[in-house]
Amino acid sequence: MTLKTALSLKDVLTGIQVVADCVRDIEKERTEQTRLREQSRVDVEHIHAMRDVLMDYLDRSFDERRENFRQLFERLDGAIASDNVGMAAAVLESVVKLADASPFKALRDVAATRAALGKETEWKF
Repeated sequence: MTLKTALSLKDVLTGIQVVADCVRDIEKERTEQTRLREQSRVDVEHIHAMRDVLMDYLDRSFDERRENFRQLFERLDGAIASDNVGMAAAVLESVVKLADASPFKALRDVAATRAALGKETEWKF
């Protein structure tokens, strides 16, 4: 075996090592892409679940508000029918307070509580 042949063999082995490293790197990148795709899918499902909870909350909240307004206006009608000015004023004040209250404020409170608790919170019962 000559020196030139030995160098050529060394170059071939180095080339094979480079190719093996490239194949390993490609596989790592494919694995990372798969992980990212799966994480993306999980994140989208989480967003959809949060959306569903929010929509359910809003539906219930607005249903409750509608019912509260309906009851208040029934009381107002009763106060007017019985010529009870004090009761009518109190009911109208309640209507104004309810109208000023936003169901979105409660959402902010829920979000703040959830953020304060964090994911690391462990509950013991």
